[in-house]
Amino acid sequence: MESVTELLSKFGLTSSEAKVYVSLLQMDASTGYKISGKAGIARSKVYNVLSSLTSKGLVLQSKDEKSLYTALPVEELVAKLQRDSKQDIDGIHKSLKNLRPDDNSSLIWSVDSYDQVFEKALFQIRNSKESLYVQIYSEDLTDELTQALAEAENRLHKFVVILFSNHHRYNLPFRRFYKHFFEADKVLDYGGRWINVVSDADTVTYGKLPNDSGNTDVIWTKNSSMVFLAQEYVLHDAYNLRTLTILHDEAEEKFGTNLEGVRNIYFDK
Repeated sequence: MESVTELLSKFGLTSSEAKVYVSLLQMDASTGYKISGKAGIARSKVYNVLSSLTSKGLVLQSKDEKSLYTALPVEELVAKLQRDSKQDIDGIHKSLKNLRPDDNSSLIWSVDSYDQVFEKALFQIRNSKESLYVQIYSEDLTDELTQALAEAENRLHKFVVILFSNHHRYNLPFRRFYKHFFEADKVLDYGGRWINVVSDADTVTYGKLPNDSGNTDVIWTKNSSMVFLAQEYVLHDAYNLRTLTILHDEAEEKFGTNLEGVRNIYFDK
């Protein structure tokens, strides 16, 4: 019960309220006396707790002379919490959206944790309205990210994904992506995987990801020069990969079976 009551406390219930509600779910309609024993709440306090839960709409009280109590069904509780949470979030958004600091759009911010990197990326993908340019490894594609990319593909004309996959995972629910030919070489170049997400020519999350341990080396910024460079990086990858894909047989004849000759860019004799 302890983990459930802790979760309920995040939605504004006191520890006693959470215990009483959870106990009621496991009981038939009951008196305050029985509920007190089940929940481990003193009889002197349980009626105040029941009154509070009733006022919050989480417990129902009978109209009989001897009051009985029952818990709001779980499905209704969840719907209520979702509704209340949305109202609270909308209120926060309305109150805070006009509190703008001085312009700091040129600053470049460090994103230190893997989870935070992909929270940023997911937000950009979900909220892109005009364009989305992405370089990503399939090893980093969670179900949530994959679904967000599929929805963005349906929403946007300017949608480009460069997909790297060390394990050759290409069975995805969106089709507009270019398979990269040089994953192994790129890992050697960069020392690991990386991420590049540019949304609406306005925001970029870009940098190296840790292999198994260590910190990320990722930035988040609205700096126009950094956004431009990151977007051009994706576009140039797309131009080259589109060419190599369409002219694959001729490219292999010229550059080798694995197209390794493409990377010989230094005019060596």
